[in-house]
Amino acid sequence: MRIVSLNTWKNEGDYSRRLPLMRDGLAAMAPDVVCLQECFVADGFDTAAWLAAELGLNLHAAPARAKRRRHDGRNLFSTSGLAILVRGEAASATQSLSSAPADGERIAQCLDLLGDTRPLRVLNLHLTHLRNAAQLRATQFTEALDWAVAGLVGGLVVAGDLNAGADDPALAPLGLQPRPSTMLGARLGAESVRATAIDHCVLMRPGHWRQSALLRGCDAPDPDGWFPSDHAAVGVVLA
Repeated sequence: MRIVSLNTWKNEGDYSRRLPLMRDGLAAMAPDVVCLQECFVADGFDTAAWLAAELGLNLHAAPARAKRRRHDGRNLFSTSGLAILVRGEAASATQSLSSAPADGERIAQCLDLLGDTRPLRVLNLHLTHLRNAAQLRATQFTEALDWAVAGLVGGLVVAGDLNAGADDPALAPLGLQPRPSTMLGARLGAESVRATAIDHCVLMRPGHWRQSALLRGCDAPDPDGWFPSDHAAVGVVLA
């Protein structure tokens, strides 16, 4: 079982160029489950739906963070929420999290894989990016975990852009190890805005599963220097 997480960077940068780069980068990781954050949806545009169709995966969308954004010269009503793409049958749900007016709506998304004798739940998150908001981020994480473990009978994978590194006390339950930064510039040579990995994908509760390898992808530029996103993709292989 290969589970991957990627922040898709809304419609920023060269969006039309980045879409196929994200598709190709994710395809190279051969995922069974893809957790996406900042999924841009507007009139005629749907990042997660497009990637799901291109990768041959089923879409479980969780729209959030509605606002108007400039795109292709137009001022469009849009959302930039969460989505999980999955191979096979699954059931998903969403939960509201604490938020701040300066940050906007934050949600958690859970997906349960169906049709397997080894139950597995995947929690997809995008925690607040606000500076000096460690307590809010910790609250959001605690709320999401409490919700995800309720009724849990198998393994639990926590994935997403947590906007915090391995040494953040709020993430201590995950037992994270330091990893190279997941932040990329829009193009090759652009400065990374953070020096640590803030995107994570970890088997928190094993159930009948064990972690056999870690994955990283979507971190190579195209010939013109564009990256698929301003975040690298990270993942875990379960056996």
